[in-house]
Amino acid sequence: MSSHDLISAVRQAGVVGEGGAGFPAHVKYQARVETVIANGCECEPLLHSDQHLMLNHAAEIVAALEKVMAATGARRGVIATKEKYAPVVAAFRQAMAGRGLELATLDNFYPAGDEQILVREITGRSIPPLGLPKEVGALVANVGTLAAVHRALAGRPVTHKVLTVTGEVARPAVLRAPIGTPVEECVRHCGGATTPDAVFMLGGPMMGRFLDQPRDMAEAVVTKTTGGIIVLPRGHGLHQAATLSLRAMQARAAAACIQCRYCTELCPRHLIGQSFEPHQVMRAFGGGEDTAMGALQALLCCECGVCELFACPMRLSPRRINAMFKAKFQKQGVAYSGPREIREEQTALREFRKVPLPRLAIKLGLGQYMDLHPPFAGECRPARVSIPLRQHIGAPAAPVVTVGQRVRAGDCIGEIPPGALGARVHASLDGEVAAVEAAVVIEGA
Repeated sequence: MSSHDLISAVRQAGVVGEGGAGFPAHVKYQARVETVIANGCECEPLLHSDQHLMLNHAAEIVAALEKVMAATGARRGVIATKEKYAPVVAAFRQAMAGRGLELATLDNFYPAGDEQILVREITGRSIPPLGLPKEVGALVANVGTLAAVHRALAGRPVTHKVLTVTGEVARPAVLRAPIGTPVEECVRHCGGATTPDAVFMLGGPMMGRFLDQPRDMAEAVVTKTTGGIIVLPRGHGLHQAATLSLRAMQARAAAACIQCRYCTELCPRHLIGQSFEPHQVMRAFGGGEDTAMGALQALLCCECGVCELFACPMRLSPRRINAMFKAKFQKQGVAYSGPREIREEQTALREFRKVPLPRLAIKLGLGQYMDLHPPFAGECRPARVSIPLRQHIGAPAAPVVTVGQRVRAGDCIGEIPPGALGARVHASLDGEVAAVEAAVVIEGA
């Protein structure tokens, strides 16, 4: 298959990166690289979606990896997963037999699935600050994305998402849901919340976002990048950390930051040699916003949460403070101007400073959920979906349907605007278009 054919099929199907921010795959796969890495290192505690996909669709993932290798000119293909996922490892060994691909099994640490950390693990090379894997000859594709690529090559667009529903629910499970399914519907599919005043976390406990207001919980829907829904009691430690006010964060930073450097010494970006020192950002923040320009290196933060939720002995919020500075600088149009070279001397202790996942879960207050092994609960079948026109990096898709129009699952309902970075959006349900605004609402037939 030619590069043009793969990129065209992926573009038509609306495939985006399912393991992160949703970068349009048809743009990403135009790179020329030496190594393509299939990322199956699902490293957020409690999530099992990628494990389900790998166990049940290993052959499809392997086939898609080979197609992406051919399209990008890569000579090396690596499937990376965790050694502890023994059934997954066995499934891949069988699917890879005789194909000349490599299987890399990583330790159970966080954030093993971070793109830049994975590139370092597999290639031994670190990506420069604010750089991309292609700068060191690599391309990383989440296993969920590769499964979508396999379907795209068969003419099947992205219409559903496999996700984990866990925590305080009656029947924790992995399920398959149409894009646009209400989050509350997924929770009901799993028997409902088992705590009277529940809050929802979309994504994993380290990098996910909380929904704690009734309206937000009612309006949230499954998108192409939704990996999980974690139900927790209101007031859980993670919820408290996520809702702490900016004023309170600054007061704590000024009064309690002891400049111990733990946030820096355990930072995954610092440990691959990038010039990022979160303790310096904390020093600037504690001194008042007039010193914010001294925190410009906050633009290097990947917001993995290690500093905030694992490293800091004073329970401060470096990750949220970095995110605040990043948003401020980006709004002001201020670009990073610091060092971009890799400092190899910083990597010397990297192997000894990886965060063990079981220990992390205990520190997060999630130990009671770690022994849950969610089974596959089949497909959630909502009567109505609300499909956002923007589920990806770039411009929102332009709607190509009107109210009252009948559609079938798989029909294109949103097209990439001319000349823009974006991704197509497709109907996930047979039915009638009920509304077209920031999302296309479809009432089931």
